[in-house]
Amino acid sequence: MESNETYYIQKIKEELSLRQRKNPSYSLRSYARDLGMHSSSLSQVLHRKRNLPFSKAQSVVQALDLNEEERTLFLNSFYRSKTKIDDIDISELQKSYIVKNTHHKVLAEWEHFAVTELFDLNDFLVTKESISKKLGIALNRADVVLQNLEDAGLLKYDTTSSQYHRIHENISTTEDVSNSALKQSHKEILEIASNKLEEIPLEFRDFSSVNMAVDPSKITEVKSIIREFRQKMLALLRDGEKKDVYQLSIQFFPLSVLEENTDEKK
Repeated sequence: MESNETYYIQKIKEELSLRQRKNPSYSLRSYARDLGMHSSSLSQVLHRKRNLPFSKAQSVVQALDLNEEERTLFLNSFYRSKTKIDDIDISELQKSYIVKNTHHKVLAEWEHFAVTELFDLNDFLVTKESISKKLGIALNRADVVLQNLEDAGLLKYDTTSSQYHRIHENISTTEDVSNSALKQSHKEILEIASNKLEEIPLEFRDFSSVNMAVDPSKITEVKSIIREFRQKMLALLRDGEKKDVYQLSIQFFPLSVLEENTDEKK
């Protein structure tokens, strides 16, 4: 293997060579068929003229019959090749409307921010009926959420068109401020995440974690990197055919007992 070649391309090439050794008449066209791809697309991937399409990654993994370790290395390599995080421009996302802490329900209850994102879905008209269906909540709950968002100055109802309009495109909350509403929100999201872990198929979610020893003096820098990462994810997903609303939730906390406990818990 060439050390400078992307792992997932190496594995695709290795499997092709293996099949051709077993059957000298086995062609690239046959291989592409078995991988569920067009031969021209596969040829471009193998010659590094294009990346493997997202839509084909899982089917290729299955066709290659990789073991668990190989599968993980393959997908990690594939994802890294698709997106260079340093190249993502976040300049357009710097300005956002900060929701005031007085709007406790909007900050604390997950449905409110989810509804504001529904406005970005393709061919989706925001009504209490469509909210109820898309988010899986009761009609009367959808009605309450819409009213709360209006009261908070985040939505406006146009009586002429009988439609809701989002007032602010980018919405955010305060950072590093102890707030009971945000604490409640985090707890809700963690509970929802626990349920989604069981309900949602693997190809539509990603749960990962890592343990590490930490120098406390670097925690401020860690928080800064996490915030930049969140912004980059927003920028990456800004375009495209949007069909669903997702939640990106990041936790960074000590597993060990802190030597020094701060007076204020964030």
